[in-house]
Amino acid sequence: MFAFFLEQKFTMLKIFPKLTALLLLFSVSSLSATELSPQQWVTNMVKSNQQLNYDMTFITLGPIDTLSLRYRHVFDEDTVYAQLLNLDNSPQEIVQRGDIVSYFANNYPPFSIESNHIVDQLPNILRVNISDLTKHYEFIDLGRNRIANRVAQTIRIQPKDNFRYQYVVFIDEETQLLLRSDMLDRDGNLLEQFRVVNIQLNTEPQTFTNYLAFAHLPPLVQHSAQVIDKNVINWTPSWLPQGFTQLKATREKINNQYIDSQLYTDGLFSFSLYVSDSPLPDNHETVWKQGSHTIYSETINKKEITLIGQIPLTTAKRIVQDIQFK
Repeated sequence: MFAFFLEQKFTMLKIFPKLTALLLLFSVSSLSATELSPQQWVTNMVKSNQQLNYDMTFITLGPIDTLSLRYRHVFDEDTVYAQLLNLDNSPQEIVQRGDIVSYFANNYPPFSIESNHIVDQLPNILRVNISDLTKHYEFIDLGRNRIANRVAQTIRIQPKDNFRYQYVVFIDEETQLLLRSDMLDRDGNLLEQFRVVNIQLNTEPQTFTNYLAFAHLPPLVQHSAQVIDKNVINWTPSWLPQGFTQLKATREKINNQYIDSQLYTDGLFSFSLYVSDSPLPDNHETVWKQGSHTIYSETINKKEITLIGQIPLTTAKRIVQDIQFK
């Protein structure tokens, strides 16, 4: 039956070459594509983006503007070498060598931070652990598409509740690299988009690794915030969407005033809570929303509580308003 099907395809190809070439590409490559589950596609995508050597040009579409960037990545002897170049507006270069990420631009002095990846302009989905998401997200196969002249598998990563955003990812069937990602709100409105326009595997990465291996990197930024035992902080959120856990708790002294902070994540999205002794005037609330990013502040128990993160505004309000003080 399959041989007959292919025979019909090739017959059509002789008669209608432009019409059937794409159909043949989709049907033949689907033999291997259907063997993977949606979770396996995303798992392989994360591994490919971390372990392959490649050079890509992509655009990011946000609520204010559209940027074009170039990203080069090499994985050599368990060490990551990467470079992110801003191709629009003021020049900016971000480089990674192992666990050090350095920033270079015209409008600020160069500096370095300790990090095992570049986060700027790259989607969160590139750094997830699938086992952390399966309890709270569904992975749905949306079929196949075409991005940057390459055949892509399309997967929807949809939360099982209404308290967070969702992703639709387009994964290259040949390299299993991410070609496009759409971050959507609960109504399906686009918040942010990452889209590759050109991608090439780097078969000779030695020149790039030599450049970064011997490059002089700027000094590390010293953080003044003190990481503390979370039991020292006398406040806690009494409600969180399922799956969000605390990663870090810090206390920082600014202008003779202590500011407590707690960082939470569900493995895909994250937010931070800040509490200080400077209540807002007349107990007003402050709301700022831009794309996927939300800032919400409110005075509770004569303290200013602020949430900053990638979660819906209604979720941010509920978290802040349910803060309890010990």
